[in-house]
Amino acid sequence: MPQTMNHPTDTSTSLPRGDEGRRFEVRSVTGACYTLVEEADVDEAGRSVGSRYRTAYAGLPVVANDDGTFTIVDTHTRLVRVGPR
Repeated sequence: MPQTMNHPTDTSTSLPRGDEGRRFEVRSVTGACYTLVEEADVDEAGRSVGSRYRTAYAGLPVVANDDGTFTIVDTHTRLVRVGPR
């Protein structure tokens, strides 16, 4: 009799409808593709004070660079945006 494994769905990478603009594709110099998620930082009053980024699948922290590229913090992998902004 085959065994089935039930794994809970990771909803932390799923954004509600209407938030698709907060996800975008990037690519490393080696050709690896990633989806980044932009998360707004808010102050105590609920006002947006900046943005944080992470990879959609593994949740790795990503920083935005001054030249418009991104870097995965843990691996120092440099990423460039793919497609329209």
